[in-house]
Amino acid sequence: MKISALIICAIGATAVAPSSAFLSLINKADPSLTKYAEAQEDAMLKIHLDIGQVEMKDGKPLITGNRLGIDNLLLQLRGKESASPKHASLPGADGPNPQLSSGPKSLVVVNQGSYVDLAGTQRVNLEDGAWEMVWRSNARAGALICAFNLAEEVKRNDAAIPKGRFFLTFPLWTSESLQDLRDRKAKAEEKATEAIERHASEVRMMQETNNPLMKALHFRNACKAHEDLDYSGYRSYQKMPLERDMIHLEGNLHLCSLGTIWTKKEGWFADHELLGSARAFQDDLAKVTGVADKKISNLHP
Repeated sequence: MKISALIICAIGATAVAPSSAFLSLINKADPSLTKYAEAQEDAMLKIHLDIGQVEMKDGKPLITGNRLGIDNLLLQLRGKESASPKHASLPGADGPNPQLSSGPKSLVVVNQGSYVDLAGTQRVNLEDGAWEMVWRSNARAGALICAFNLAEEVKRNDAAIPKGRFFLTFPLWTSESLQDLRDRKAKAEEKATEAIERHASEVRMMQETNNPLMKALHFRNACKAHEDLDYSGYRSYQKMPLERDMIHLEGNLHLCSLGTIWTKKEGWFADHELLGSARAFQDDLAKVTGVADKKISNLHP
């Protein structure tokens, strides 16, 4: 399944044409982007991957058909440390508009994920991990994106992550922008509810009256109510995961716990393929450090 690219406008690196000059004005990063990214030093995310055929419903990925679940993937974000030079390329930092990205940040895979097939428990080998934040100036939401290279295809029945590069993307909001969108959504839903009730009332009165002129009047009012419903904007807000579980991050940020897994061919404007959904859970660094120390001690009895 194809999804739209996160970043679609390229800006020339040399001579600036009038159109590219205009794009350079609107393609600026949020002034706080660097601060947001650096605040995530040692942030821990536990990830569950749900792979399979994907259908989008109300802006949310729904998995159908055969499924492949990958559990216990544990990631540590290093907000103040740049990624290694051989990191998996990122859609923002390595794409046509790198100025919208925080730049590639170091990502530690504390625990590789695992899944079960007919041969038993199998581990996933993720390599060259990196992450970034992408946030356009004046945009209410940004995105946290993790990139990996997969050494071998992970597959069970028809559900698979192909060998090569893939990404995890999660929406991000500040506390202020999230509350503002929730308030706007509430107002839009209030307008939509009123329009639906008015439409039903006008249709009922149109059906009940035998007066041709009144039928025409109620029909007109019903059409106006339907128009008001369309212009209320509630459908746009329905697709936003504003009421889902949020993970509170440092820097006054909120990460949506439901994200997407996707891949793309090489090239800025290559097709994107949605592979499944990713669910994030916040983990405790002290607890994870204890697990790591235990693994090390087991190696040296």
